[in-house]
Amino acid sequence: MTTGTPADMNYPPIRNGMDYLLSVVDHLDREEEPGERDLKYAVLHLQAATEVLLKALLVSLDWTQVFSKPEEADQSAYQRGDFNSCKIDDAIKRLRQRGVEISPEEKGNITNLAQQRNRLQHFGLTAAAPAIESRAAQVLAFLIAFVDDHLRPGVQGADQQHLDREMLRVREALPRIRSYSATVMKRIAPVLAGREWHTLRCPDCGKWALLAEGGETRCLFCEPDWYVEVFPLVYAVGVLGHSQRDYRKTPGGPAEQCPECDTYALIDEAYVAARPEEAVQYCFGCSSIFEGLEPCMRCALLFQPPEDHFAICNECLRSMG
Repeated sequence: MTTGTPADMNYPPIRNGMDYLLSVVDHLDREEEPGERDLKYAVLHLQAATEVLLKALLVSLDWTQVFSKPEEADQSAYQRGDFNSCKIDDAIKRLRQRGVEISPEEKGNITNLAQQRNRLQHFGLTAAAPAIESRAAQVLAFLIAFVDDHLRPGVQGADQQHLDREMLRVREALPRIRSYSATVMKRIAPVLAGREWHTLRCPDCGKWALLAEGGETRCLFCEPDWYVEVFPLVYAVGVLGHSQRDYRKTPGGPAEQCPECDTYALIDEAYVAARPEEAVQYCFGCSSIFEGLEPCMRCALLFQPPEDHFAICNECLRSMG
């Protein structure tokens, strides 16, 4: 028979986020590959940890910014927890506006994770285990740095000691979680060698393992492939961290018509392994790489302007007589 007073639940934001983070580690840090259930709860709890910890920092900077509409922020509602909080994309945007550095790659990993969580929560998710595990390791690495750089300095005393103990557990597990990824990348390295100009980051697993050649896009790490017509949007969301909302009113999403093969499969910002820090214009239809393409002032199609920068394409010049 149980006696005494039941313990109160005490999960303030940072402690709550760290509890989710430790659950992720418990599900992924296995001697064998994680099973379906482990991967399921790793996705759910990692997304929860990310959202809670990002918003914890946002609250510490300006509590009104955690409201979906900051102009309607109400302190009484905030203290009760009775309000609509902002979406994770908005939290990232507002943190960036306050000087918190979150790179496009990190935002892409977080956005991809949120999409996986939503599909899993509401519709069910079918995805390659290596892709889920790889993304989880990347977001874990981001959160470790995020906690160290931004959250820990604002925690003191016993709370700081508790945070340090939990972060030590996360750090110790991360290399083991990553070891599977390292093994696969080593195996596929010979296939990728010499193809650096056609190797991009995969929108599913985040690895530099996606080959875009001859009108095909397939990841050697997690094995999915995509139709050329849909891949530019998949890449923009999963790698660049854009929101699908950005393209709701744009026919074809981020894709432009390629001046080489005429397919609508050219994206204005892509990064290849040969030059990972500088954007190129890449066509997933014919695997052509461009720089400096501009829209024709007359027909709006992309073309390579000459040195005098006359912004009308040759087709339009000919039609003008």
